[in-house]
Amino acid sequence: MKNTNKLSEINTQLLNQLTQILASHNAPAISTYELARHTYSHAKKLGIKFANFKTIFRWLCTQLIDISLLSEIQPISESKGYLLFGQNKASPAEIICSLDPFAYISHLSAMEYHGLTDRFPAILYATRPSLAEWKQQAQIRMTRDLHEDQAPYLVAGLPKLTPTKIARLNQTPIHFCERSQLGAFRLVSGSNLRVATIGRTFLEMIREPTLCGGLQHVVDVYSAEAKRYLRPIIDEIDRHGLPIDKVRAGYLLTEVCQLDAQEFQEWQKLAQRGGSRKLDPDGEYATAFSERWKLSINLPSLTTPITQDE
Repeated sequence: MKNTNKLSEINTQLLNQLTQILASHNAPAISTYELARHTYSHAKKLGIKFANFKTIFRWLCTQLIDISLLSEIQPISESKGYLLFGQNKASPAEIICSLDPFAYISHLSAMEYHGLTDRFPAILYATRPSLAEWKQQAQIRMTRDLHEDQAPYLVAGLPKLTPTKIARLNQTPIHFCERSQLGAFRLVSGSNLRVATIGRTFLEMIREPTLCGGLQHVVDVYSAEAKRYLRPIIDEIDRHGLPIDKVRAGYLLTEVCQLDAQEFQEWQKLAQRGGSRKLDPDGEYATAFSERWKLSINLPSLTTPITQDE
């Protein structure tokens, strides 16, 4: 009876500790790994045996759900996380950034955030590392979080830091782009939201226009906004763009937007003839051609012939 009472007291202390942690959590959702890590840290201080950790963690999760401090993000097996009390109106973008520490909002979703488009994406676009790199970063994060406790934490069977596989939040489909080289993003002040920088967003537009509303929409956005953001666009593409990125951006910025910068002279040296050199990477090759940029201009609105009155 004495041991039972002591265990009950310890469980109550743990529940109170986690309640306080959740009250100060600065995100609308929390991953099962992060919740388990806090549980382990406080349980260790109370002298709980490793073998009991997994059972206690399950009990605590059930209690937190029963008192409505947490609710499972369904399906929990894919989301691997919980929504905090009072966060039912949190955006899918905020929730994804809460559950995946290495993801950021990108493509058309980033365009919407930056006010570059008047479209309201039906899909949330997010970018994160390739699976192999994600796991490597997760290992580094767990080592940093747990230090010498990492081995006993894993022996106890507590959740690892693993990528969410959720494909939909409420009615919003989630599209993850996995990239071996992540772009620049910024943390939104007063939020857990991570969003591609303005320069990276313009780079994504020419790399993957189909994820940015289509090439025609990309051209319209470049035409309307590139002059305003010219310096961050050039800096991002100059540092991180591939040769074909610089050629495509060079064409849009010079021949469509009628802008000029010193860097364009270097970008033009990368122009070369080739069947794969198309303005729209996903479109069919067109005979219309930019001689300066050695690029097939496979967007009809840019190649409409000018008629002359006789």
